[in-house]
Amino acid sequence: MDIHFDVTLGESYHSPQQQARVMTEAWAASNMYCVICGAPHLQSLKNNKPVADLLCPKCHNIFELKSHSGPFGGVIADGSYNTMMARLVDDNNPHLFVMEYKRPEYMVENLWIIPKYFFTPEIIIKRLPLGPNAKRAGWTGCNIAWKSIPSKGKIPIIKRGDVIDPQIVCEKVAATATLATTKINARGWLMDVLYCVEKLEKEDFSLQDVYGYTDYLQKRHQDNHNVQPKIRQQLQVLRDKGYLEFLGGGKYRIKR
Repeated sequence: MDIHFDVTLGESYHSPQQQARVMTEAWAASNMYCVICGAPHLQSLKNNKPVADLLCPKCHNIFELKSHSGPFGGVIADGSYNTMMARLVDDNNPHLFVMEYKRPEYMVENLWIIPKYFFTPEIIIKRLPLGPNAKRAGWTGCNIAWKSIPSKGKIPIIKRGDVIDPQIVCEKVAATATLATTKINARGWLMDVLYCVEKLEKEDFSLQDVYGYTDYLQKRHQDNHNVQPKIRQQLQVLRDKGYLEFLGGGKYRIKR
């Protein structure tokens, strides 16, 4: 895998954003493999697709690419809010490649894959509509709260310029498949409780530790007024999915 872009592809564009888009998309089509089934190449999709960029010709999984010069920070700018929310409940919702690249070297610094089942309504931030004088007045975009995605869902493919063995990447992606659920509300709770467990930063923890995030979870799920029972339920789900081990007496351990 060559982590450098073909800079000649951007020579006919004046905008740095357009140059970067053309180069990063071409790089992904030439270098990326399918992290789901291990197929060696992905195919580019036509630009009229709303949020999709790449297709695996073998397993037909779809991938979107978001790239940024330097670190993303807390959020990733995305497209239409309504389109994003509609895709969350669609079986064809794409997996997401997140790329940080370096300029002027035009090379991939970091690249992650976020499997599609880590996306929930709670991490989609609705932006203000464009004003009446804008070309697309009333159009509403969104951001992805990158910082709120559990670390288990941010699987590195390239880290600080070093390419990770594709077999290891595919195995890590496969290991997250037990967390997949098609019910969007259940997915939101599961991922939020998983995020809180990870924030504890310890292998063994207690139910009371997770209760410390009650206010955080209440703000994210304002229609639910039984947050602590919901926490207990989701810890049981994480146990049943093989992510946690129940030690008894309100104690849990993260499985490695």
